[in-house]
Amino acid sequence: MTEPIKQAGSIEKYLEETIFEYLRGQTEVAETYAYDFNKKREPEQTTAEDPQKILCLIEDLLNDLLDDVDRTVLYEAEYQKAYKSHHQYALFELADIIPGFSLDNTLIRQLCFRETLLISNVDQQPAQQKGNGIKPQGVGGMCLKVELVRGMPPKQKLSEEDSDKTIVEKLKEIKEELARSKTVIGASPQEETESEKLRKYEEFLQEQMFKTPHKFVVHLSTEFNVDGQNAGSRVISWVDKDLHTLEERRTEYLFREDISSTKQVLYYALQDSKYFVKHQQNTNETTETRKYYPLSKTKDMIGEGANFILMRYLAITKYTGSFEMSTIYINGDMCRNIYDCKGPKPGIVNGHKIDLCKIYRTIIEECGIIHLSVTVLTVYGMIVSQEWEGCPYIIHINPLFVTKGKPVPYDCVALKKVWETNMEMVSKYLDCKVEAEFKMKTYLKDHPEIQDMLSDYLNSVLLLKPENVMPFTVDYFMNFEPYSLPELPYFDDFDENKVTNESEMFW
Repeated sequence: MTEPIKQAGSIEKYLEETIFEYLRGQTEVAETYAYDFNKKREPEQTTAEDPQKILCLIEDLLNDLLDDVDRTVLYEAEYQKAYKSHHQYALFELADIIPGFSLDNTLIRQLCFRETLLISNVDQQPAQQKGNGIKPQGVGGMCLKVELVRGMPPKQKLSEEDSDKTIVEKLKEIKEELARSKTVIGASPQEETESEKLRKYEEFLQEQMFKTPHKFVVHLSTEFNVDGQNAGSRVISWVDKDLHTLEERRTEYLFREDISSTKQVLYYALQDSKYFVKHQQNTNETTETRKYYPLSKTKDMIGEGANFILMRYLAITKYTGSFEMSTIYINGDMCRNIYDCKGPKPGIVNGHKIDLCKIYRTIIEECGIIHLSVTVLTVYGMIVSQEWEGCPYIIHINPLFVTKGKPVPYDCVALKKVWETNMEMVSKYLDCKVEAEFKMKTYLKDHPEIQDMLSDYLNSVLLLKPENVMPFTVDYFMNFEPYSLPELPYFDDFDENKVTNESEMFW
C-alpha cells in the first residue's frame, strides 16, 4: 500500500477508473492481436519451453491479483461502511455503541469462567445482631457459566503474532511463498502429489479452526424457595463474538402443590432476515404464541445470555458511561434496555478490599412498566451481588467465600471417579439396581418361553461350537423375527440366463 486511505478517492471513483482501464486494455488487445476466424491454421507445435512460459504467465497473473488486493485494502473502511448500510443482516456493532469495543483472544479467555452465587430472601424484620438493618436468609442458589463453543480448547494459549495478523502481512507471506516456489521451479524438484496437497490443506483448516473461537455458550440455572414452593429459571444461549444472540431458550417456573403451578418458556432464534420468537405459558392450560420481528426492530437487541457477557466486559474494561439497546422480555415483547455504568470504586467484599463496578440496568416494557436492577461486579467480571427493585430476593456471593476478585478455576471431575464416595448417589444407584432386578425377574416369570429359548440357544452353541459366537448369535435370534426374508449374498450375482441345470436354482 503506497497511499493511506485518507488520500484515496471515493470507492465509486476507484471502481470507475478500474473499469475504464480494463476496457482500454481489452481494446488494445483486440487491435493488436486481431484473429481471422476464416483463415485455416495449422496446429501449433509445442516445445520444451512452453511449460516454463505458462508458469511465468501464471505467476504474473497471480502477482496482478495480489496487487489488486493490496489496492482494495485502501478502500476497506469505505467498503465496510457501504456493506453495513446495505447488508440485510444489519445487526448492531458494539463499537458504534461502546467506544473502543473489541474482543481479542486474551479478553475472550477472561470472559469465560464459571461462578456460583447464593439467592437470599431479604427479611424486613430488624436483624437480631447489634444495630438496625435487614437480615438476608438463604433460599437457593445460582450457577452461571460462559464457555467457548468447540473450535478452540479452553486451555490452549494463542500466540498474539498468529492471532492478530493483518491482511497485508498475510499477503506478504503469500508473495514470499510464491517467490520460493519460483526458485524451486528452477531447481526442478519432485512435484507434490494431490494427496500431500490435500493433507496440507486439511492441516491448515484444522489450525485455523483451533485458532479462532467463534461463539460463546451461556448456561444459567437458578433454583430457590418461594413461600415453601419450588421456583427457578434456566437460560441457554448461543452468542457470537459480536454479542449477537443467535439462539436462546429461557424458562421460568413456579411449582405449587395445587394445580396453580406456572411455567413460561421463551425461545427465539436468528433467521435469514428476522427473529423467530415463540412463547409458551402453562397455567391451567397451555397457550402458545409465535411471532416474527424484523431486523429493523431487533438490530440492537441483546439477549439475556449476552447480557451477562456484556456486563463482564464492562467490568473488566472499567467502562464508565451509559448507552441504550433493546431486549426481549420473558413474555416475548420487545423492551428498551438501558445500561448505566459508574466505573470502578473501592469496596469491601467478605472483609477484603476490592475494586468494584456498579452497573444499573433499566428495562422498560412497551406498556410502560419499568424494571430496575443493580449489579455489582469485581474488575475481573465476577458478580458480587444483583438485586431488582421491589423484589424481596437478592443474588450475592457466598459470605464464607474468601476472594480477591479473581474467578477461581473450575476443575470438572469425571462423575465415574467420584460417585462411589457420594452417599446420596450410591443410595440412588442401589435403589435403581434393586428396581431393575425386580422388573427383570417379574418379566421372566411372566414369560416362561424366554427360558426355553435361552436353553435352546445354549445347546446349539455347545453342540456346534462356532468359531465366532457373535455372528452366530445374531443369525440364531434373527430366525425368530417375523416376516424376515433370508439375505443371501449370491442373489446379487445371480443371472437366470447362465443357469444350465435346474438343481442350481435356489428359488
